[in-house]
Amino acid sequence: MDAGADRPDCGECAGGAAGLGFEGGPRGGSALASSETRAPSTVLLVAPSPAEESQARWWRPIADRWPAGHPAPQLAMIDWENDDADEPLPECKAALVIVGPRVTQGALFAMLDRLSQALAPAVVIDPTGAHAEALERAEGATATLDPEGDPVVASAMLYALVRRQGVVDTLRGEVGVARRFHGGLRGEIDKIHEELQLAASVQREFLPRTLPRMDRIDLRVLFRPCGYVSGDIYDVQRLDDERLGFFIADAVGHGVPAALMTMVLCRCLVTKRAVGDRTEVVPPGEVLAALNTEMIRRHGDSPRFATAVYGVVHAPTRRVTIAGAGHPHPLRLRGGTVEPVPTEGGLLGIFPDDRFEEASFTLGDDEMLVVYSDGFETAFPAPASNAYGRKLPNQHYIDRFVEMSRRWGEAGVGEAVRGLSEQIDQQAGSLHQVDDLTAMVLVPSVESPVDRLFAGERGAQAGAAASGARTARPQRERA
Repeated sequence: MDAGADRPDCGECAGGAAGLGFEGGPRGGSALASSETRAPSTVLLVAPSPAEESQARWWRPIADRWPAGHPAPQLAMIDWENDDADEPLPECKAALVIVGPRVTQGALFAMLDRLSQALAPAVVIDPTGAHAEALERAEGATATLDPEGDPVVASAMLYALVRRQGVVDTLRGEVGVARRFHGGLRGEIDKIHEELQLAASVQREFLPRTLPRMDRIDLRVLFRPCGYVSGDIYDVQRLDDERLGFFIADAVGHGVPAALMTMVLCRCLVTKRAVGDRTEVVPPGEVLAALNTEMIRRHGDSPRFATAVYGVVHAPTRRVTIAGAGHPHPLRLRGGTVEPVPTEGGLLGIFPDDRFEEASFTLGDDEMLVVYSDGFETAFPAPASNAYGRKLPNQHYIDRFVEMSRRWGEAGVGEAVRGLSEQIDQQAGSLHQVDDLTAMVLVPSVESPVDRLFAGERGAQAGAAASGARTARPQRERA
């Protein structure tokens, strides 16, 4: 085949063309010269043997009618009889597939699949007509032409596919680059996840493994970070044989910076001091003042702030002394009524001489004390809230606390805290909390069959049982 023969303009050869099934040369008319020079591409011819006959019958009429001013493509050829399906196809921009009389439908579609995998579009001509119905259902970049049609149609179609393939190759290269970047980003994201899981493990080491027990006082904690790590922290310490110290803090912000601040808060919390040969319990107001001073001393280029509540309960008398630093007021719940505990004091880490006033009261036999973080203000959105409304603070959580106090009287404190956890799970957006949630519940310890039941293993693991398996957002309830 002489691919370099004179080729007329497509427009001049639109009429009177010989059919594709017949040998034919270029038609009359002068070719328009073009100063534009393009490197020839390659078209793959898949045809029956002998190769020379297939080229003369099928390819030469198409090549002779290639658009003027554009060099005819180079030709690579595979004959059906000698094709090795395990060998890679020659590199090409498009393919012309001629179905031979002995080509099975399986072999035909296997070839089309190989071309599709190579991202090479195919023009199929089936002189036998045996596969016409199957070719109509063929997927991918496959076009079927009439074997008796005008060669100009096949020439124009192959020309368009060859010109288009340059863009496809560019896009394929860009997709390859994007995939490589995606693989690198995925590796970095996996690394970040591992580091966050390690950070969560380190933060959990600052939390009490078990809560100390003391006669006449029962204490539970619900702890639900909104991510891997939490900006909330809590601690409960047995100060002596009669007193418990309890602490909740909320670092301003979210994520890793806030979590690091909580670890600093725990490390700087001083609840006892040596006086001569004895140990003295530090009053709550002084504990927060010392914590405030230490945070200011540690300020760097980016100061961090926190809110906190620290209190001491004298178990024999149930006398509670408590102080707060910009934190939501603790709530005393009794018989459906709610009484905030006034705790005055600014944020930790702002004013060096700030004073933290103490409040004292006696916890009644039927009274519950709830110390909580501000995440509860968004934990119970209104039922009809949109995505923005779910992030707005509200007072619905107070009703849930009241319900928890009633449940305590009926089923015990462990079941009451578990019920609160279940209610949180039922809220819209609970899988992606707006803020960390921490609630510490103090109630009088009463020796009754119900309380003894929920003071055992079931009560100790109430939070874990209520939350189910949580990986991205661990939850903890302490008994």
